[in-house]
Amino acid sequence: MSVNTKPDYVVYGDESGTTGSDRCYSIGLLCVPSNNVELFNSHVAKLKQKHGIVGELKWSKIKNSHGQANMCVELLHVVLNSSCCFHSIVVEKSIYNNWRNNREDAFYKTYTMLLKGTAQQLKSHLTVLIDQKCDKYKKNDEVVGIIANNLLAQMGRERSIEEVSMNDSKEHLGLQVVDILTGSVNAGYLKFLTPGLTLSKAKELALPKMAHLLGWDEIKYDTYPNESFNIWHFPRENRARPATKPVKSTDTRQL
Repeated sequence: MSVNTKPDYVVYGDESGTTGSDRCYSIGLLCVPSNNVELFNSHVAKLKQKHGIVGELKWSKIKNSHGQANMCVELLHVVLNSSCCFHSIVVEKSIYNNWRNNREDAFYKTYTMLLKGTAQQLKSHLTVLIDQKCDKYKKNDEVVGIIANNLLAQMGRERSIEEVSMNDSKEHLGLQVVDILTGSVNAGYLKFLTPGLTLSKAKELALPKMAHLLGWDEIKYDTYPNESFNIWHFPRENRARPATKPVKSTDTRQL
């Protein structure tokens, strides 16, 4: 009998762009090996202190300081150069038919697809913590886990998602980090969809540096599947728009 030596993961999930008039929204999952969560938290706390970040890390708080911009860049560097990984889906609202019918239902359908795909790639047991949302239906988190597990079973895979639960981002640095990463992915694609869009000073400083870490000129592409960083453009009509590119990061696995 073969033994699965892959680690279990704590997965932190958040979204960006679902409210307001933004043309796209994104969901991101930051996957941290369970045995590295304490080390990850310690590293992020030190980075916050280094860059003078007080309080909760949030993409919406990235305004004008160089410290905020550099914090975003270093968080991406941590993920690319560690045993962590990041999986995301970017949805263009105008061509996603379900979005026009029922936004809450449409949102959680894409959440479920992303979680299923992430579990399929990691082949490990996942405990999933997602940021709190004010939903009409109060058990969306549980349903996402159940349906994703059922989809895995239909593919002949193990039902590897142990739990999906909503949590307060103030209590989990992983939820704060995934907020930054997901916000940057959504902002990069939003700038592609909205020519001439200008964001805050710190975001405009951070995005090209983050793109450089990925080996890109801008954060507007989807990716080939890889172990560290994935962006999936959805729906199908949005695939490879403007292009699909590999991630060319230096992988030194520090965590």
